[in-house]
Amino acid sequence: MTEWSDFQEHFDKRKVELGSCGRPYGTPCAHELACIRCPMLSINPRMLPRLDELEADLLARRQRAIDEGWRGEVEGLDLTLRFLRSKRAQAHRAAATWTVDLGMPTRPRPGR
Repeated sequence: MTEWSDFQEHFDKRKVELGSCGRPYGTPCAHELACIRCPMLSINPRMLPRLDELEADLLARRQRAIDEGWRGEVEGLDLTLRFLRSKRAQAHRAAATWTVDLGMPTRPRPGR
């Protein structure tokens, strides 16, 4: 029963603010929860507005880093912005494929 609990706990830990982490069972987060940069993060399309908020914050931080002359910080923020934009594009593609209209079921008429 402990093994099953561990298995369930792994999947509970894969749920993060922006979506879910696709890391394999039994492996820890190798990115110290820097999820937006992690290739294993799958963005939930409902979190697209949150990505917009994060981008605005990153852009403000980037401008401050430029103003202060923090070149290393600018490079790091640019990398994070590239990952964020890539994740946004992935989420948009996922959102476009998530909904499937199956139509409204109807009962067959007698005799047909």
